[in-house]
Amino acid sequence: MAHTGFNVMEYVRMTRLKKAAILLRGTDRDVLDISLDCGYESPESFCRAFRKQYGKSPVEYREHYSKTEPTYGEFYNDTVGARLTHEFPEFHIVNPDDAIDSMLEKSALKYGMAAIDAKNNGGAALCDGEIRDGFIWFTEWDGRFVGDIVADDYDKITAYLKVFVDVRFDLNFYSLDDEETIKAALAARGLQIDKIDRTEIRACTAECAVSAPPDGIAVRELTYEDYPLIERHYTDSENWKYRLGHLKRELYQRYALGNEEQSVFFFGLFAGERMVGCAEGRLQRANGFVVNNEIAMMPDLEYRNEEVYRYVFSYITNEALKRGALPIDTSHTPSTPLSERRGRFDSSEFGYRTTSFSCKICK
Repeated sequence: MAHTGFNVMEYVRMTRLKKAAILLRGTDRDVLDISLDCGYESPESFCRAFRKQYGKSPVEYREHYSKTEPTYGEFYNDTVGARLTHEFPEFHIVNPDDAIDSMLEKSALKYGMAAIDAKNNGGAALCDGEIRDGFIWFTEWDGRFVGDIVADDYDKITAYLKVFVDVRFDLNFYSLDDEETIKAALAARGLQIDKIDRTEIRACTAECAVSAPPDGIAVRELTYEDYPLIERHYTDSENWKYRLGHLKRELYQRYALGNEEQSVFFFGLFAGERMVGCAEGRLQRANGFVVNNEIAMMPDLEYRNEEVYRYVFSYITNEALKRGALPIDTSHTPSTPLSERRGRFDSSEFGYRTTSFSCKICK
């Protein structure tokens, strides 16, 4: 109770039903088998408990989510809010969709990725007043609480940093101010800072000019029907063995089942009829806001040149724009080592500019 905010039986029940939900969505195991595996002596008691927790019978739940792949946050961060408000009673939990809407209303460019992460990773929004004045979105990773401070006022930011101060907490906030300005603002409020770790995000804020395709190279979107072609191309690649299984499920959900919430959109690079590589984006959504938060370019060795990288980068950026997404890029920011960039170009050449810093305080 002291650590979870739940009594023993509540916590055991939630844990069992969470396991059952994962099995219902991720396997084709029989409902009776799942109920026994999750500690229920009869399918009737299991169905009653499951319906009370999730609002659907196990069969209805499985059918409802047949087109949707579970996300981390749906199952692994659902007790964070109760645990923290139990320890910090001055805070209360706010509706997660209201919190995400607040992020996007404050500034989609500044807080957009925080909103996407919140939607996908789950967790809880904690507030000690009105949500419009600021809140923290907490998730848990590897036994530590990670918090994104959503507040534009340094008084509120400092107050949160002082409350959640022990080693269990990693807090980030978002600012375009330079490091010295941030340190001075916090010092004026009694918080001395040794170091600030900043993560730069770039977003495409103008139409991306697509260069002419390299001679003999074409790009086209691949669907589930194209999976055998992808598998043949990468079947001997050790690096692709794990990725292929996930990709097949992603393509099936997006193209065969019509699940637009599935994030992947995938492209093949062709020299004539021959596939010579692939590329992909990741369309992730949060309450109507859509971001393409990855452009992965994987041409075969003989086609890894600047011209191909530039063309594919601009091509996928424009495909994301056509789908109503805000393309972002973290691989071509000034702080990114050249060895980690997908090509030597700077994404600002394609209309990308810095939109926010995620700042982690090191005391």
